[in-house]
Amino acid sequence: MPSPRWLARLSAPLIVGAALVTTATVAAADTADTNFLAQMRTLGFTWPPNEDADILFMAHHICADRWNGWSSQQIADDIHNTLGPRGINFGDTTAMVNLAVSTYCP
Repeated sequence: MPSPRWLARLSAPLIVGAALVTTATVAAADTADTNFLAQMRTLGFTWPPNEDADILFMAHHICADRWNGWSSQQIADDIHNTLGPRGINFGDTTAMVNLAVSTYCP
């Protein structure tokens, strides 16, 4: 009966390689997210620190809308309908959409 060690010798490099690729992908995403949040703050947006994930979710959702055929104008209109009552003007929502598109939408 063959020894199971050959499988361990084969699996170890594959597992290490997968971990390295996953780590690099996560690091790249973290860098893009950090840069996006910094640029949003540069544009004058503020939000509580515990809502970073919500801001990033919205940015990624903007790309999903673009991939589903929405124009930047339609997305900005939709976001403004939600955030307008909270004091976010249309120019700000347009800037937010443009930043999300340039950062996350290939």
